[in-house]
Amino acid sequence: MISDREVEELVAAGVVDEQTALAIRTYLDNKDGARPRFDITTLGYSFGTVIVMLAFAWFLFEGFDRYGGGALMAIAPSYAVLFVLGGTWLWKRPELKDAGGLLFTFAICMVPIFVYGFEEYMGWYPILAGGIDELSAEAAIEYGREVNFAGIWIALATVAVGVAVLPLRRFAFMVVVPSVAFHQLWLATMSVMVGGRPSDGEMSTHLVLSGLIVMAVGFVVDRRTEEDFAFWLYGVGVAHFWVGLGNLPFDGEIAWIGFAFVNILLMIVSIVLQRRVFMAAGALGVFIYLGHLGFETFQDSLLFPFILIFVGLAVIGGAVGYKKHEQKIEDAVLGALPAAVRNRLPSARGRAEESRDSA
Repeated sequence: MISDREVEELVAAGVVDEQTALAIRTYLDNKDGARPRFDITTLGYSFGTVIVMLAFAWFLFEGFDRYGGGALMAIAPSYAVLFVLGGTWLWKRPELKDAGGLLFTFAICMVPIFVYGFEEYMGWYPILAGGIDELSAEAAIEYGREVNFAGIWIALATVAVGVAVLPLRRFAFMVVVPSVAFHQLWLATMSVMVGGRPSDGEMSTHLVLSGLIVMAVGFVVDRRTEEDFAFWLYGVGVAHFWVGLGNLPFDGEIAWIGFAFVNILLMIVSIVLQRRVFMAAGALGVFIYLGHLGFETFQDSLLFPFILIFVGLAVIGGAVGYKKHEQKIEDAVLGALPAAVRNRLPSARGRAEESRDSA
């Protein structure tokens, strides 16, 4: 992407005139204005978001400790109304639209808090008088089932409201809340279906599956909307998929090789979909696999440090080579795919959209 500073340098060098520079800036704003950017303003929004979340989380749960679920039922809607009013005021100002979108996101976050407060107030959410260790095995299983069943309604309400309000305020970050709630809905539903708390391996498997589903939704909407909803869907999906993958029980070297292979596939997917989040997750997985080789498989080998140095230099050289021949590599990877697959990729949708705009 061409930055504004680079456009100014082109003007100063006499490569383009002011009118052309203005046209370039207008095109870039229209093309990427709805896509996430990481600059000082975004950092300020993010930092402010964390502070606000911590503040109202403390206030909410302090109120819950003192007054119970009824306090959450009163406080959460009040917060939601304030966030919607403030978000609407900011949304109408183009330069403050992102801040308004964050307030709308906060409003959606009030849904699970309200539903939890309602369930607790009605006596539908199980509360332990003591620790869970004091329960018998049968009582602990029943308690877990009741918690998961109550959690299903909390997550379901959050997903429903989150998806319903997206057409009203099309802000890409808002999709994070229903996406995360979907994972909780999936895990709680699976736990109820198996009649108790699944094993760690089963939970990791379900986390991988729910991550794949969210990534699939991201693929479906990628470049079909002006707002980059896919950016956050891919991010949330990859995070849950990778955490689930990393917590699967690895029994033997074959399982570790499979782990490395999946992460290499993520790196290839990054090239195909042109999304860096897959590359970051895949590279981290390969790094963990190399660490496994160093600290477990070849723990007593004096040659391994030298092999690892060679591998590290090879990775650096590969990154340099990829950067130098990035377009050729991407063309080769995409060219190896069948035409029917290439035509269904988000990049193909983007080219089709640009062709319609130029026509």
